[in-house]
Amino acid sequence: MIELSHLSFAYGDRAVLSDLSLALPAQGITALQGPSGCGKTTLLRLLAGLERPQAGQITGISPGEGAILFQENRLLPWRTVGQHLTDVLPRERWGEAARWLELVELDGEGDTLPSALSGGMGRRLALARCLALGGSIYLLDEPFAGVDPDRTRRILARIRTLGIPVVLASHQAPVLDLADRVIALDGPPLCLL
Repeated sequence: MIELSHLSFAYGDRAVLSDLSLALPAQGITALQGPSGCGKTTLLRLLAGLERPQAGQITGISPGEGAILFQENRLLPWRTVGQHLTDVLPRERWGEAARWLELVELDGEGDTLPSALSGGMGRRLALARCLALGGSIYLLDEPFAGVDPDRTRRILARIRTLGIPVVLASHQAPVLDLADRVIALDGPPLCLL
């Protein structure tokens, strides 16, 4: 179980979280649902250790334990699809690149540059790179933006078989329908509905 106890965080004088307490299961797929700007991304950044709470504490996860997928794809235009994976995998695991591309339905695209990918394909490449990193938890911010619902269902089913807990933020009904639990949020400051 990941416990957030009386968590507060602000950007300057804008409170994003204020005395938030929440328990997240450390298994299965947990979806965070809420309007844009309510604080979901900040919560994922706090869980990843990229931001530090100004008050309260997070237990059950340590900074750097998880792999985070940002809302932006952050692809390198001069690196091929396959190189995006070998860039994050240790040399002895380079052979896994094809497995991760297959998981997100990009098999056969290893030599393609990001400029030749559609928006949804670029998103799936960013997701594959995150999944290849591994760790004890996946923190995914809008992982299926631009990806069609049928493909989303297939990929999410494959992610589930990895056995690594997932906390994701999404507005998409197919994603929310496939999650083990959906936590409805509002804000700012971020709060449970």
